[in-house]
Amino acid sequence: MNGPIAQLVALTCHANAFLRGQRIPEFLPNNSTCRFCNWIKFFSVSRTLFGKARQAEVATTPDGWFECLKADGVPEVRLSCTPQNEPGIPDGMSAAFVGGGGTWSMKVTDGKGETGVWLSKWEVWNQDAPDRRIWRVSYGRVPERQSRSEPFIDLGGAVARLRVALQDIYTFSDKHDCGGFTIFFARALKTLDSRGSTLHGYHGDLAPDGCLLPLARCLLDACQTAWVFGGTRSWNDLVFKGPDRAEYDRVSEALFSALNEAVYTGANSSCASRINCP
Repeated sequence: MNGPIAQLVALTCHANAFLRGQRIPEFLPNNSTCRFCNWIKFFSVSRTLFGKARQAEVATTPDGWFECLKADGVPEVRLSCTPQNEPGIPDGMSAAFVGGGGTWSMKVTDGKGETGVWLSKWEVWNQDAPDRRIWRVSYGRVPERQSRSEPFIDLGGAVARLRVALQDIYTFSDKHDCGGFTIFFARALKTLDSRGSTLHGYHGDLAPDGCLLPLARCLLDACQTAWVFGGTRSWNDLVFKGPDRAEYDRVSEALFSALNEAVYTGANSSCASRINCP
């Protein structure tokens, strides 16, 4: 998964652990998803009478944000992804561009019953920043007009669907000698089959110890390894023709969809009381 999504996952898991009363490590600058971040701040966003956006600072650090959530009576944080699927370009392909690949957010409902979603904005502030901390990240809370009931978290189903998608794209990749991509898919499958005893992902601290079931941690790790969309020399850059192109599109879109489901399902299992976990 890319950096912004990984950070959303980590914030969701750490927030839920904190809201349950678990002691958590300092998030910034220690968490791996903050490795290149100069600061991470949180703002509430509203509209003035004339329609202009107005920001009010809520917290200057993730740890301060966790405290604010608790003070506001927020019981849990939920990660979500809203597909875009613009005409002519599926989300798996648009993931290579800024703002593409669907809209990710964190949803909260406070003790007053008011629901909002937190959206992120990453900006480069200094290309030559010390320790390569070139990013400044802002999270803005906007109200959600209509609150929806939260779906049952099907952890087992997400694992099964990701495994099928990985097996299909691995078979295609191996058949067409796609090199390192074949290795990535094989590693992700190995992680799923090991149920967490074999991990390959860069971010080993997406959740505090004890926050996630082993299967959820395994699922998020496999997502890191199998995320081949976006960036330079990505899976999206491969070119096929004829029937091979149609099969490439099918397995690519199936994997991207399964990865997205797996990411938010794995993260949201940090807050659920009812989880389907075989």
